[in-house]
Amino acid sequence: MHPISKTAFFCCGIRADDARSPGSIYADIYAEDFMTTEGRTIYAQFSGSPRRNASNVVRERIIQDEIAQRLKANKNLQIVNIGAGFDSRAYRLAGGRWFEFDEPAIIEHKNARLTTERCPNPLQRRAVAFSSGELPAALRECDPDVETLIVIEGVFMYLDKAQVDELLQTLSDRFPSHTLICDLMNRVFFKRHMGKMYDQILALGSEFKLIEAQPENVFLHRGYQQPSPPISIVGRARDFKAFRIPDLLLRTALHTLRDGYRVHAFERSRQDAARQPLR
Repeated sequence: MHPISKTAFFCCGIRADDARSPGSIYADIYAEDFMTTEGRTIYAQFSGSPRRNASNVVRERIIQDEIAQRLKANKNLQIVNIGAGFDSRAYRLAGGRWFEFDEPAIIEHKNARLTTERCPNPLQRRAVAFSSGELPAALRECDPDVETLIVIEGVFMYLDKAQVDELLQTLSDRFPSHTLICDLMNRVFFKRHMGKMYDQILALGSEFKLIEAQPENVFLHRGYQQPSPPISIVGRARDFKAFRIPDLLLRTALHTLRDGYRVHAFERSRQDAARQPLR
């Protein structure tokens, strides 16, 4: 079994720090429960970037708000979280039938620290060795015929185009109709604005692979529609006063910072699947 990834502990440490702060953006009261001595050591080595840390919790807040908005319309919404990490939204949002999929070490640790029985909403967790192709079989536990929201957060940048294509095909095979919420970073943002932050990601043992000029096109070419504009993570960080950037500057000279890393909501219907070219 692979050990828990350093990035999982790192992101959890950011959320735990945010939850302790007076002006918490994300208020993940369970994040500290998942931290270990090893996790705190990992986080302490790479915790000194307020901009990146703010981007992380703002991204999570944006996605949480998007989920909450959809739960208001459908309390029985099926929410499928792939690469769930130490996410705890199932415990903090009202409604939904939740499924969490991740590597065995993460699922084992989550079950030990925060049991599914404590969750106020129906929650199932499943261990999946992604590299062994176990996801399609695991997804059979989900209902393909109900309204489904798929959440894939902080994942796609670590996959190459072939892996992204395979994952999207797996989702479409199981859920002919679904909404997919994810975060995407474009090539200009990566080259101009990541800098030392990416050096720290490399030091954590990870690397970005999906570095496209317009990464959303990968999804649109797979038959997804994008009915609403993506949400700027940096823009929302400014709204939360996590970044102090003049609006004029963000709309002009720093527009690549504003528009290069965003949360997207893609939709796919049975009609879209029927129009998709044969593989």
